[in-house]
Formats: sequence, structure tokens, C-alpha cells
Amino acid sequence: MTSRDRVLACLNHRAPDRVPVDFSGHRSSGIAAVTYAKLRKHLGLQEKPIRVYDPIQQLAEVDEDVLELFAVDTVELGRAFARGEDCWSDWTLPDGTPCKMPAWAVPERKGNEWVLRSQSGRAVGRMPPGALYFEQSYYPFAENAVLDAVPEAMQECLWTSVPSPPGGR
Repeated sequence: MTSRDRVLACLNHRAPDRVPVDFSGHRSSGIAAVTYAKLRKHLGLQEKPIRVYDPIQQLAEVDEDVLELFAVDTVELGRAFARGEDCWSDWTLPDGTPCKMPAWAVPERKGNEWVLRSQSGRAVGRMPPGALYFEQSYYPFAENAVLDAVPEAMQECLWTSVPSPPGGR
């Protein structure tokens, strides 16, 4: 069976040839970039730039050699986008590991922490010292919960204002 056949068999409640393997096929099954760098080193794989496709959770794009090694049957569809080097900017993970961030969502230093900004420039996420991911720091409805303002509020919410591939500005 192909990976596609295997996953479809399971979704259709039919027995596949083996249990499908999911590793980073979705953000909920992703791997932290800090951990991914260590996994590659532990496995003795060639060093490659770590691409952080989800800046908020700091999730790494899993490379083809790792997907093959673990016989993974799923793939995160966003990896088909932002393939050019111009889509990525150099950054450094909290543990000092160099990585690539989406060029349109590069965190910036503010005092002793990192911040992510919405398109308007508002700091919507923060990563304090010792943290491995960003937490929301601005709450659009904290002071004025006007439901007619939902579209505008979505532009200032961490989870909807900071695009990741295939996003972009």
C-alpha cells in the first residue's frame, strides 16, 4: 500500500497493511525546532538548516530524510509553499541553534524577551527568557467586547495575525 492508500483505508475503517505513521503531518503532531535539531544530531543525519514553519509554537519543518527514516505516511501541506530562500530569514532558537524563520514573521528583541508583531505593528506575542514558544500578550476584547469588531480583532490576535507558510504578508 502507498501512504495515501494506508491513510485512506484507516479513514474508511478498512484494515491497512500497517498502522499509518504521522509525524508532523499537522501542527498537533509536529516537533519543536529545538528538539528536531537534537533529533537530527542523535540520528547522525547531515546538518541542515532548521526551518521553523510555525513561529508561535516554534515547530520545525521535518525534512524528507527523517520522514523516510521513520516511514512517515503523512505530510504537512504547508511545506509545498515558501520554498525559496527569500521566504526565510536567519534567526536563533532559544537554545542557541541557528534556524530559519518565515521572512514575514521574524521575532524581534524587546528588552529581555522576544516579541511577534501583527501587521499593524502591535506586539501580539511574547517569549520571555527560558520559554520555548510564544504566548499571546494582547487580547483584543479585554476592554471592549464589541462583536461587530471580530474581523479587526482577528488581525490583532496572535493565532490569526502571525502567518506561517503558506502564509506571508
